Amino acid sequence: MVKLFSAAAVLLTMTFASTASADPLQVTITYDEKAQKKIEKTYGVREKAVIQDMVERSLRESLNDRVARVEVVIHDLTANRPTFKELGDKPGLSMQSFGIGGADVSGKAFDAAGNQIGQASYDWTGDIIWADTAWIWSDTDRTLSAFARKLAQAVPG
Repeated sequence: MVKLFSAAAVLLTMTFASTASADPLQVTITYDEKAQKKIEKTYGVREKAVIQDMVERSLRESLNDRVARVEVVIHDLTANRPTFKELGDKPGLSMQSFGIGGADVSGKAFDAAGNQIGQASYDWTGDIIWADTAWIWSDTDRTLSAFARKLAQAVPG
């Protein structure tokens, strides 16, 4: 029993050591002027963290360690439901308010040597039919996932 436990501990240590040594995907997100103004004036700067998480998750799921770095530009985005800032700015809004969302995004993928190995762009707006079941960034999240898949298709290998 002790030998089994020791073997499992060694295996776990080796697994964590190998994943820790792998270079993580570096993701840089910039917002063009239109999107930056929309974030600051309408949605609130705190939403950038949510967008960052969605972009990184989508890229990691689609690229599978084939890329070292990705530069993403958000050209536009629209929420399905009011953000925290919007709810504070407009008292008549509630989380039951909804609309169509989406995003316009582009990006470039680079290998470990810094060579550009792919690029893609994607622009999509949802449908009002599904908007009442959406969370704040549902359609934007769908757009980012589709963008990540499109970028992955543009990367060789």
